[in-house]
Amino acid sequence: MATQEGTRIVAALESTWAAIQRRHSEVPDVVVVTGTGQKGRRKNRLKWGHHTADRWLDAAAAGRKAELFVSGEAVAKGGQMVMETTLHEAAHALAAARGIADTSCAGRWHNRRYAALAEEVGLQPPKRAEKVIGFSESLITPATVGRYAAQIRKLDAAALVRIEAPPKEEPGEQEQPQGEDNPGPRGGRGRAGKRMAVECGCTPEPRRMQVTPRFLEGGKLLCGECEQPFQPPQLELELELHEDAEPVAARVSP
Repeated sequence: MATQEGTRIVAALESTWAAIQRRHSEVPDVVVVTGTGQKGRRKNRLKWGHHTADRWLDAAAAGRKAELFVSGEAVAKGGQMVMETTLHEAAHALAAARGIADTSCAGRWHNRRYAALAEEVGLQPPKRAEKVIGFSESLITPATVGRYAAQIRKLDAAALVRIEAPPKEEPGEQEQPQGEDNPGPRGGRGRAGKRMAVECGCTPEPRRMQVTPRFLEGGKLLCGECEQPFQPPQLELELELHEDAEPVAARVSP
């Protein structure tokens, strides 16, 4: 009988989620899926995973369950990467369970509430919020690696099939070659550049305006309603929180 590789991958990811639930009892159950994290034809649009609340209808329990997606590209980077990606999603799952709004700007901006949840599950958020993604780049700590060492070894030993990440992929904002379709965060070749669209974190509809890159560089431009900075909306990252959100980074380090 042929080996059921898909079953092996999902079982390994379910085991990883269960390991997190044993330490964080509020983390709810999920439906685990996998596949490629590459979006469209652009190789550098890659998401490591996502958590989407209430996506699956659970007829037996007369309720709904969230979806946990971990990409085959994350699996290719080994057990520690899978653990870190899954912990990132567990922080989002805690936010959903507690009714905490931990992101804005269509799921791209990870706020300080997310940073606190990331620390709770064993990640270290950056000291300062990054442009576009906020505190998303929360990395696994050595202590957390030790805490989940047995699970990480199990993932590595499983020798799961995986999807190779695109070559020369860089961490961070997954920047694309600049051109007419992607003038870059400053909107043009020079410091002044042409006008660029920016949006705030208001939900469900962010407020939008157009400014020159030089104007945006002069200091944070805060929305008077949501108090979030206006940011260029065109950069897409690795991870999504909700079904209608654009992919946003679950992890952005190599």
